[in-house]
Amino acid sequence: MDNSDKVHDVIIIGGGPAGLMAAFYCGTGGMKPLILEALDFLGGQSAALYPEKPVYDVPGIVECTGQELANKLIEQVMQIEPLIEYNQSVDEMKQVDGVWNLYCKSGKVFKAKAIIVGTGKGAFSPIKLGAPGEDAYLGKGVYYTVKRLADFKGQDVLLVGGGDSAMDWTCTLKDLAKRVTLIHRRDGFKAHIGAVNQVKAIAQAGEVDFLIPYEIKNIEGQGKVEKVTVFNNQTNEERSFPVQSIIICAGFKPTADALKKWGLELNEKGFIKTHEICKTNLPGIFAIGDATEYVGKRHLIVMEFGEAASSAGAVSTYVYGKGKGGAEWWAGPKKKKTEDKETVTA
Repeated sequence: MDNSDKVHDVIIIGGGPAGLMAAFYCGTGGMKPLILEALDFLGGQSAALYPEKPVYDVPGIVECTGQELANKLIEQVMQIEPLIEYNQSVDEMKQVDGVWNLYCKSGKVFKAKAIIVGTGKGAFSPIKLGAPGEDAYLGKGVYYTVKRLADFKGQDVLLVGGGDSAMDWTCTLKDLAKRVTLIHRRDGFKAHIGAVNQVKAIAQAGEVDFLIPYEIKNIEGQGKVEKVTVFNNQTNEERSFPVQSIIICAGFKPTADALKKWGLELNEKGFIKTHEICKTNLPGIFAIGDATEYVGKRHLIVMEFGEAASSAGAVSTYVYGKGKGGAEWWAGPKKKKTEDKETVTA
């Protein structure tokens, strides 16, 4: 695509699950979306951070990996033939005569009547514990994401956290690693109660060690992680044991500089405030997915899909008016006839 003055109906910032489904729903509503992706591939967090993580909570899919989910979503959205620009990080936004101008760090400028922000955790950074040795051993045994399960085969692994990721990785790694230990600093959990109960059950069966309320006191090793000391934050009891990998699942926090620069209203935690039908404080700009927060929000993929559909409908109404829509309606995959049956093609 050349850097022209073309004004798009809608530009979607971010090619993760939320952005891909927003593009799909925009396409089915008769619009030709343009996706701006900061990386050189689509899939977002699912592909970049958790390609081998099992995913169990997508309706209609019993189990898949993050990469498999990304692949399926990409295959689905490609049916509506979206426009895609890779390696495009949006630096500034300005509205001129009702048209949003997006200035990218690449030097390119893209224009649209409406924007859907679906940056997800691409603009987020991991929350650190501040434990002694955490920074020194980063990439040398201390990790915040799991990209390759095989890297932990036969190892003593320590997981830290009380959210869904900590529970999922505990269950996933128990049959691959030599030994898995999970620690959490308090009795309460952010994870789904079913996931917590599953981990408690395998701990009772002796398949993993589950320590509450414990925190990291120190990380040691010669050039790489070899040993960790944890402590009970109520009794100060300490335990030391060998580990080769420590996976910290404390969540992510937004790097809000870009969002603030764009003029979006953020809450005290750095998430975009959204209102009725994914609206932000700026006219024609809607936001979805992990970058947003509102009352009742749960950071689940299934909620991202719902927000994607809602935002696409809101964009259609904003651009064309209520009950109308774009000119290029998509009625499903194209079909071609063979001698004795119909086959579906993308």
